[in-house]
Amino acid sequence: MKTVSSQLYEEFLKEKKTNRRFELAGLYIGYGAYVVSLGIVFWLKRENPLFSAMFFLGLFTRVSSLMIGRVFLVPKIFLKLFSSDISEKEDAWETIQAHKSEMVGRLAGNIFGWNDSSKLYSMNREEMTEFVKKYTATDWRRIGKFFLMFYIPLFLFVTYLTIYAWFQ
Repeated sequence: MKTVSSQLYEEFLKEKKTNRRFELAGLYIGYGAYVVSLGIVFWLKRENPLFSAMFFLGLFTRVSSLMIGRVFLVPKIFLKLFSSDISEKEDAWETIQAHKSEMVGRLAGNIFGWNDSSKLYSMNREEMTEFVKKYTATDWRRIGKFFLMFYIPLFLFVTYLTIYAWFQ
């Protein structure tokens, strides 16, 4: 049987992997759309204004990738520090302390980038909760889910337009 700490740590690792997959998807779809669009027009010498939709999808995807950074800015384990359940707060804090270099390091890297984040490692629970509260005032995870429901139909529509233009 796994302990709560190891379950929370595995959730953290799973979230980290999901974040990376979304980042790679943004790169592949964005730059892939550029390559397809420019390849059709310049290498295959096909002319149809609808092919430009694929180029704009690539542009939109690359700009939209900024949202991925906002959605995964604060790992979920830090959100558990706001829980009304005392045991969940305790478990989250214990897990953060047990894997401090990795978890706080990820939070520090997401928020501070290459800048000095040493202050973050010495924060107690209350200071950490207040720090995280600043960066979670806007629910980017919820916004990201709504955005994905908008993006997927747009992606499918632009793909349809490109295929339609190809066979015209």
